[in-house]
Amino acid sequence: MIKPLAEKLLFSPIGGVMMKRWVFLGILLFLSISLSGCQKTGQEGLGKKELVRINDVSISLEEFQQMLEKQPLEGKMKLLSEKGTRDFLENYVIPREVLYQIAKKKGLDKNKEILAKIEDTRRIILIEALLDEALRGSGEISEEDIQRYYKENQTLFTEPQEVRIRHIVVNSEPTLKEVVTKLSRGESFEKLASTYNIGNFKDDGGNLGYIRRGQLAPPFAEFEEAAFSLKKRGEISEVVRTPFGFHIIRIEDMRGSALRPLNQVKERIRFFLQPKKKQEAYLKYVKEAKLEANILINEKLWAEEEKKEVKPKEGVKPKEEVKPKEEKK
Repeated sequence: MIKPLAEKLLFSPIGGVMMKRWVFLGILLFLSISLSGCQKTGQEGLGKKELVRINDVSISLEEFQQMLEKQPLEGKMKLLSEKGTRDFLENYVIPREVLYQIAKKKGLDKNKEILAKIEDTRRIILIEALLDEALRGSGEISEEDIQRYYKENQTLFTEPQEVRIRHIVVNSEPTLKEVVTKLSRGESFEKLASTYNIGNFKDDGGNLGYIRRGQLAPPFAEFEEAAFSLKKRGEISEVVRTPFGFHIIRIEDMRGSALRPLNQVKERIRFFLQPKKKQEAYLKYVKEAKLEANILINEKLWAEEEKKEVKPKEGVKPKEEVKPKEEKK
């Protein structure tokens, strides 16, 4: 009963995050009741809120709930049932603690190499947390940024008004693989289209004639995008999927030119500019942080190390200098 109800509410417009929380709490309550029932068979020592004890380490119901909450979304979806939650307890939480305790008994927590790795990981986590805080919002792109880039790079958004294309279209992956293999061997695009295309698309080697931007129906938007992204005659696209099946497109000709409207390329520009702006903000932040820090480099030591000759490997004799032979008198 838990799973169907959870699914209905989770995927309804009203369900949302609160419903997930209630589902988790319900499952945890069920689990705690189940485990408390086990206390009567040799587990009387467990406390009321103590979910599990591994040797001398106790994990409370609240701690277990926190572990569940930390799981990624895909993991949480698997936990929306008592069985999934129980599996998580027995096959992840308990084994992790058991193995951790064994590692400590072996003294691995005092091993210098391991401690160095732990310190490196700790530094990375702290630096990432610092940068998340310091650079929050730095990747936001304004409308002015988008418009400026659009005006300064209009050649990037200029494309043919019409393109004449030919395509191969099949409706199964095994056939698609066969076609791709033959194309990679240099076999004729037209002949493959005439042989493998479904329905009337076999006619004239898959020739579709000229198409214009916006001419195709919405389900074929990806097909249109792929066709207009081809820049040179004879260029072949990646595989594109539509309601008809799998397509491979070849551009035959182009005519006219048109600048794509800003509203059609706005999100593409934003996607391109965001990482660039974040990188700029990062470099600026690091530069300012270095200026504020007291940094001393031992240039003398550095120079001495650079001057040191590379020592030959053991067992490898240095090459003897070849002397010119003396001429016989």
